[in-house]
Amino acid sequence: MEIIRTWLLSVTVSAMVIAAAEALMPAGAVKRVGKLTGGLILVLGILQPLVTMDYEDLYDMVSSLPAGAISQETLEEKTYEPMKGIIEEELSAYIVDKGEQLGASCSAQVVCAPGEGEIPVPIRATVTGQLTQGQKQDLSHYMEEELDIPREAQIYRNEELP
Repeated sequence: MEIIRTWLLSVTVSAMVIAAAEALMPAGAVKRVGKLTGGLILVLGILQPLVTMDYEDLYDMVSSLPAGAISQETLEEKTYEPMKGIIEEELSAYIVDKGEQLGASCSAQVVCAPGEGEIPVPIRATVTGQLTQGQKQDLSHYMEEELDIPREAQIYRNEELP
């Protein structure tokens, strides 16, 4: 914490000295050169900790974080569920749109499970609505070819929509 305090103090003092020097400079080329020089000095002061940092100490500090720190697994769990929900909603809407293209009024519910790389992939689809046999076959073929949902995992419920 002392290192950060010292760095902030040095950057602040440098900025104040540069501002005072610019205020005292005569207008013209001298002032432009002075502003450029002052800006470069300030940038060097800001970047100085990166140049002098002991990266081994930083690694040791990070690796010794307490057990309560967020792990990669926890982060993946927190991102997996929202991603799964979005994919299920989008694929369900996609199936409904395809049904409408085929002339059917239906609703769909897709269920996803972790696939390769823990990415949610569709494993089952339930389609509800009054579809003809031809519409079911076309929609079934579409889900199998485009969404990789096997025919055995496609469920059709012949019910009227509300």
